[in-house]
Amino acid sequence: MDFFTRILVFHFDRSFSGKSWRQLLWLCAVIILVFIISYLVCRSFLDLAAGSDGFLYQVISLFIDPGSVWSVTGIPRWLAVTVSVVGLILFCGLLISVLSNMLERRVERYREGDISYPMQGHVVVIGFDDMVPMLIRQICKDRRYANCFILVQSCLPTPEVRSKIHTELGAEDEKRVVILHARRDSAEDLKKLYTPQARETFLIGERGEHDHDSLNIECLRKIVDIHKQYKGCAKKTFTVLFEHQTTFAAFQVTDLSSEWRQYINFCPFNFYEEWAKKILVRGCYALGDEVIRYPLPDREPVTADSTKHVHLAIIGMSRMGVALGVEAAQLLHFPNFCKDARHQTVITFIDEVADEEMNFFRGRYRHYFEVASTTYCEVAGEGELKETLIPPLRFRGKDADFLDVRFEFIKGRAESPAIQGLIRSWADEENALLTIAICLNYPPKSMAMGLYLPDNVYDKNIPVFIRQETSAALLAMLNSKKTEEDGHKYSHVFPFGMLSNCCDLDNRNILLAQSVNYIYEYYNQHKSLPEALPDEKVLVECWNRLPVALQWSNLYNAYSIRFKLRSLGITDYDNLQLDAGQIDCLAKVEHNRWNVEKLLLGYRKPTSAEWESMRADADLRKEYKKRMVHPDICPYNELSDESVSYDKCIAAGIPLVVKSGQERCTLPV
Repeated sequence: MDFFTRILVFHFDRSFSGKSWRQLLWLCAVIILVFIISYLVCRSFLDLAAGSDGFLYQVISLFIDPGSVWSVTGIPRWLAVTVSVVGLILFCGLLISVLSNMLERRVERYREGDISYPMQGHVVVIGFDDMVPMLIRQICKDRRYANCFILVQSCLPTPEVRSKIHTELGAEDEKRVVILHARRDSAEDLKKLYTPQARETFLIGERGEHDHDSLNIECLRKIVDIHKQYKGCAKKTFTVLFEHQTTFAAFQVTDLSSEWRQYINFCPFNFYEEWAKKILVRGCYALGDEVIRYPLPDREPVTADSTKHVHLAIIGMSRMGVALGVEAAQLLHFPNFCKDARHQTVITFIDEVADEEMNFFRGRYRHYFEVASTTYCEVAGEGELKETLIPPLRFRGKDADFLDVRFEFIKGRAESPAIQGLIRSWADEENALLTIAICLNYPPKSMAMGLYLPDNVYDKNIPVFIRQETSAALLAMLNSKKTEEDGHKYSHVFPFGMLSNCCDLDNRNILLAQSVNYIYEYYNQHKSLPEALPDEKVLVECWNRLPVALQWSNLYNAYSIRFKLRSLGITDYDNLQLDAGQIDCLAKVEHNRWNVEKLLLGYRKPTSAEWESMRADADLRKEYKKRMVHPDICPYNELSDESVSYDKCIAAGIPLVVKSGQERCTLPV
C-alpha cells in the first residue's frame, strides 16, 4: 500500500465509515479547504479596478447562496458560477446529506442497542433468556426500585429483545428499559454498563450456553477489575444465576476471594432452588393479583407425640425434582423422630432411569450416603416391585443411620400399573402426610401425569404440584374455589415452576439469617443470649465477615423456623416465648437438621482415627473443619456439652429472630 492510498484512501474510508462526528469533521475540513482554494483563485482573478472591499464576504455569499452570482463584482462571471456550484454541492448536497445521515444512524443505533448512556442509580441486567422479561416486570412492580432505569445488556438482536420485553411490560414500565447490544465477555462492553454507579446488578447470562456458569464467573471477574479502578466505590450487590445445580452447590461452600468481597456482595441464585423455596419455605407464589398458596408438607403439626411422618414423592429426577428433594431434606425435620427413629421424613424419587440418576445423586452427595442407607426399587418383569436396601457407603453400626431423613429411588414409569398401585397405597397410609410433585421436563406430560393419578389421591385432598414453564392459567382455573368448602377433584392440584416471579427480591430470609448469626456470635463471646438485637447495620457487618458456607448454614436455619414452631403447635408469633422443655426439644430438632445440612453441603463425618486425633489436639480439630470434616456430625446424644449448649442457644433465640422479623416486616411465614 503506497503512501497516497494509505493516507488519502484507507484512513478516509476508516474514519468516514466510523462515528457520525468523524464524517462531519471530514466534511468541514473539505469545505474549509475548498473555500480557501476558491478564495485564492478568485483573488488571483480579482480586478483591482473594480475594488476589493468586502471581497471575503462576496466569496462566502457565493458559497452559501447561488443567487448572489449576479451581485459579485471584480471576478469573471464563469468563475463566480463555478464557485457557486461547488458551494451548492458542498452545502446543499453533502452537508445536508451528512446531517440527515447522522440523524438516521443515531436512530438506527438506538434501535440496534449500540448507544451507551451514562447512568446512575440504575438496575443492570446482564444477559437475556426467557426469565429476563419476567424479572424486569418483577423489578418494575417492586416499590423499592421505583423510577430506576433498567439497563439490559445482551448479544442477541436488540429488536428480538425489545419485542419479548414488550409482551410483558406496560407502556410506562417499558420506558424505563434501556437495551445495550454488547457481550458480557468483553471488558470494554462491560464498562458501558456503569455498574460502579448502579444500584444493583443481575448477572443472568444468555440462553443456550453450554458453559453458562463459567462465563458468568468470568464476567464477574472483569466487573470486579472495573470496580477496582473507581476509588471509594461502594460495595454493590450482584445476584448471579447459576444454571447448573452442581455449580450452585459449589458456591454454597466456596468463598470468593477477599479481594472480590471488597467490591461486591455476591448472591448466587439458582432457578430450581428458588422455586423449591417458594413451595417449602414461603408457601406462596404471587404475580400481581394472582396468588397461589401452597400447602406445606406438614399440613398438620408433626409434634413430639405425633405418629405421623412426612412423605414427599417426586416424579421425575429433573433439575427441578432434585432441587425440590434436596431442599425438602434441608427443612423437613420433626421432633417425633427424637422419640422414635422410625418417624423419618421420606423423600421418594420416581424416574425411568432412576438407577443412573441414583448413582449420580449418591455420588454428588456421597458424604450423606456414607452414613445413610438407601432404598432402591424397580419394576420386575411381571409388574411386581423388587426392593433392595443399599447400606451406607462408609460407616456401619452406631455411626450410621442416625439421620431423620431417608431417600428412596424407584425405577419405572409413573403411569405403569405397579407404580400407580404404589402411589395408591401411599395415599391410603394412615400415618403418612403425602405430597406429590410432578417434575418432568415436558410440561404437557407433567400435566397429564398430575391430572390422572389414582382417584384416592384427589379424594383425600393430597397436594399435587405440577411443574409448568410459562403460564399457570389452566391449572389455576382447574383448582379454583371460592371457599374451603368448595373443594372438588382438582382443588388441591397446584402449578409451580413458572418463569415469572422467579427471584426473591426482598431478601427477607437473609435478614432473618443475619439475626440467627448475631445470636450465635453473641453467645460465642458472652455465653448468654442478647436481650435484644442491634440495628440492621450491625447485623450486616457481622454477616459480611462470615464465610459463604456459614452464611448458607444460617439461611437454612432461618428457613426452618416455621416448621420448628409448627411442630410445637405454635402459629401465633405475638409475644412468643419458649419454656425449657420446648427449647430442649427444638435443640434436638436443630441438630438433626444441621447434620443433614452439613452432609448435603459437602462436609463429612470423621473416621474413628480422625476423631481421636481431633480429641487430642484442638488445633487439629480446627484444621479438619477447614477441610470440611466436622466432629459434631453424629447423633445428638453423642455431642459434647459445649455443642449441645450452642444448639440450645439457637433454639432459645428463635423468639428474638421472630420479633426482629416482625419489626422489619420479614415474618418467617
